[in-house]
Amino acid sequence: MNPGYNPQNQGYGSNANPGSSPGSSPGSKPYGAGALNSVANASPEVRANFIRSTYLLFVSGILCSLLVGALTLSSYAITMAALSAISSPLLAILLIVGGSMAAQAIARTPGLNLVGLYGFTGLIGFLFAPVLRIYEMQQPGIVGQAAFLSVLVFGSLSAYALVSKTNFSFLGGMIFVGMIAIIGAGIANLLIFHSAGIGYWLAWATLFMSSGFVLWRTSRMVHEYAPNENVAAALGLFISFFNIFLSILRILGGNRR
Repeated sequence: MNPGYNPQNQGYGSNANPGSSPGSSPGSKPYGAGALNSVANASPEVRANFIRSTYLLFVSGILCSLLVGALTLSSYAITMAALSAISSPLLAILLIVGGSMAAQAIARTPGLNLVGLYGFTGLIGFLFAPVLRIYEMQQPGIVGQAAFLSVLVFGSLSAYALVSKTNFSFLGGMIFVGMIAIIGAGIANLLIFHSAGIGYWLAWATLFMSSGFVLWRTSRMVHEYAPNENVAAALGLFISFFNIFLSILRILGGNRR
């Protein structure tokens, strides 16, 4: 497989509609906004428990992705199946975006929401483990560098949104439009232009937009979500982290891919 095909060039994971109710967009009134039972109106203890449980679920989603990725690489047949899926642009888009939308659709359904969270994060581990191995073989250390920088970027932005308590809801509409444009340009590049240079700059654009999504999503956690919506919040954070990681990996890979 040629790792020149990288879904990270676009904002995969349905980043444009994270954790929203069906049919909504970041610019519209979100689910639970202004509700009396939102985290913003809860006691400090409830808010602290919500934030703690959300990030624990977020980390557990990453661990699930890593575990499934390791299992994928342990079997030649499973690895080849993953490579076959991720090498087909249309199939990859269907699996990733479709999986993300399905997980978000049940993100507020008790019991099923955990199935959606770990099902989607596991799917990401299955699809991208072979791609990461190829990157690591061709440029040793690049995956670790991308992971470190991703944690740094994501952690800094999310911590700022939490500590400052700024409401970043105003970013929703702008980021939504920007991400749709990036997805469209990325698909056109995959199917028509096949340009490594375009893919490289799209990775920068995706990193910028995904960083905005971290601020927006973290802000929604503390201003709009209900205390029992931690799974939906964790799923949104995972999608943002996933896009940041893939964008940084693409950037570090440069124009050679």
